[in-house]
Amino acid sequence: MKAVLITLLGVMTCYLVFSVTRFSGDGFTTYKAVRYEVGDGITTSGFLVRSEQIIKVGAGDIIVPSRDEGEKVGRGQVVAVAYRSEAAKALHEKIDALEEEIAQMHYAYSFSGTDTDSATLDAEILYRMNQVTVSAARREYSAAGKTAESLKPYLLRRYINSADAQAIWSRITDAEKQLEDLRAQAGSEAGVVTAPVSGYFSAVADGYEDELTPAFLETATVSSMKKFDGLARRETGAVGKLVTSQKWYYAAVVPSRNLSGLELGDRIDVNFAYDFYETVRMKVERISASEGGSCILVLSSESYIQDAVSARTETADLVFADRSGLRVPKTAIYADEQNRSGVYVLEGAEAKWKPINIIYDDGDSFIVELDKSSTDMLWPDDEIILTTEEIFNGKVMIN
Repeated sequence: MKAVLITLLGVMTCYLVFSVTRFSGDGFTTYKAVRYEVGDGITTSGFLVRSEQIIKVGAGDIIVPSRDEGEKVGRGQVVAVAYRSEAAKALHEKIDALEEEIAQMHYAYSFSGTDTDSATLDAEILYRMNQVTVSAARREYSAAGKTAESLKPYLLRRYINSADAQAIWSRITDAEKQLEDLRAQAGSEAGVVTAPVSGYFSAVADGYEDELTPAFLETATVSSMKKFDGLARRETGAVGKLVTSQKWYYAAVVPSRNLSGLELGDRIDVNFAYDFYETVRMKVERISASEGGSCILVLSSESYIQDAVSARTETADLVFADRSGLRVPKTAIYADEQNRSGVYVLEGAEAKWKPINIIYDDGDSFIVELDKSSTDMLWPDDEIILTTEEIFNGKVMIN
């Protein structure tokens, strides 16, 4: 029995030594399979196109727009003020500032005899300060300025007490008398500019309103678009313009090979570099004939028109399709005897073969299909083996 036990122990020792030297490599690492999403698309530069009508006035006037960019106005509504001289402009600016000051003092005075909750005022002040920050971050400087102005009466009310009420009323009386005198001086030194049609106002007229039109995009060729390369703003003498349709377009010359599979009516996501703060879902309106390996892609939208009224050229990421699956390093992929792609994952101490279906090349990695129909397929959190040594199904992996 002793001889049998010694012999058995020797066999087991030899087997373990053989297993370690035969089935383990010099080292390996693992990469956890993770869910991953990637957009299939391109980055390009193109033109924003709209139905536009410019607004002109007589020469010699000093024009100051009275509407925000993208603000909707009706026919006959005031869009700007025309001053006869710089002095008239300065006088009216003084009148506007005084009117605003009087309104703020009236607000503060109306609460001077009440016990308004300080916490309520503080909350309103904080909210408006946050709105100023958000507008400034979005480059909506006009909106930020207006919100900042609206803070003044709240700040005044926050730190006023009933003893200040008489002083405020006295100041209101003096300011209203001053305002009456200024209005008398202003006389007819200013006029107004009204909208000839309904639309979305923009103070920016670049001189291409009659060339880059929706009608032009219907028949435009790659060659005809080239004349707008390096487009620069041209002097128009216009007050601004009105965008007269809710529908707007983005047109770009793109490589024809990138549009394979794209059809009219398809919807794609567009991420603009400037002016837009959300992804815009746009419709494929036209794909022109290929010319020199490129064609014109025309996209349209009826949303976010307020953000699309002024800019002419825009850089954008066009996302044709979103692909999701599991991310796998290219160095982890092998082919079996049937030339099927797959990876080895670590299960216990052994390498297990799992087939994969590659759906997208993401540079250093592949995106593979997530198939949960069987545990024999690659699943999230599987530990994919990365090694330069020989590997096969069932190999014992020991570092």
